[in-house]
Amino acid sequence: MTRGWLLASAALGLVLGAIFAVYPLIDLEVAGLFFNDQAAKFPASTTYEWNLVRQVANWIPFLLVAPALFALLRKIVFPGSKMLIAPSVVVFLIASFIIGPGLTSNLLLKENWGRPRPNHVHQFAGTADFQPWWRPSSECKRNCSFVSGEASQAFWVVAPASLAPPQVRATAMGAAVVFGAAVGTMRVIFGRHFISDIIFAGIITIAIVMGLYRLLLDPVRRNDARLEKAIERTSIALHRGTAALLAGAGTALAHAGGTLRHTGQHLHKRIACL
Repeated sequence: MTRGWLLASAALGLVLGAIFAVYPLIDLEVAGLFFNDQAAKFPASTTYEWNLVRQVANWIPFLLVAPALFALLRKIVFPGSKMLIAPSVVVFLIASFIIGPGLTSNLLLKENWGRPRPNHVHQFAGTADFQPWWRPSSECKRNCSFVSGEASQAFWVVAPASLAPPQVRATAMGAAVVFGAAVGTMRVIFGRHFISDIIFAGIITIAIVMGLYRLLLDPVRRNDARLEKAIERTSIALHRGTAALLAGAGTALAHAGGTLRHTGQHLHKRIACL
């Protein structure tokens, strides 16, 4: 399954990358469908109902990763306890969320690619020059358009969907892709992202998810007992490090208190002699 999704992501990325490179104006044409020339804005971006849907949709990935985070934190606090969720599943969900939407989309690409958002370019009442997806620029300084962070989060839902029972897994993963596409479409309608930002957010995130699935959950490589033991050892080391840090801080505070007390006594004696 993972091999097929990885190959499909790579092939789709190459084909669509070429199409948007040869004809980058697709981005402007699609965004233009949702721009109101008279009002000089994307009307949906100020609609209460659309923004409410956006907020609800943005919470879904966080709610899905929360059980894995809870299981990991419980293990860190109580190293001797058995994990409530299989360790490989916990690491897969958390790592894919951090590496995909977190590091790759939001930190690496959005903060460094420099592509201006649709509502920032000249064609839609902005001041920046339009940039095709493949050209890094300085038109945007931070939190830029390529790729969509919210779409990346939404496409990440493929990760928990890939854990569904085999008989419904394909349906669950298909639904996750539809969810990601729907969230991405909202960002296009809002004038906050071009359609290529959404497409590549999905391709990159799904490729990362499937790569980690193959690395952590492949039956040949998977070893939950060894992974839980490693997490347990790390948790114990954290406990010891924290204890040593607190002990050091306590010693330093005690030393500082003694110094202050000695200084106060010395000053008291000098004042008494005046």
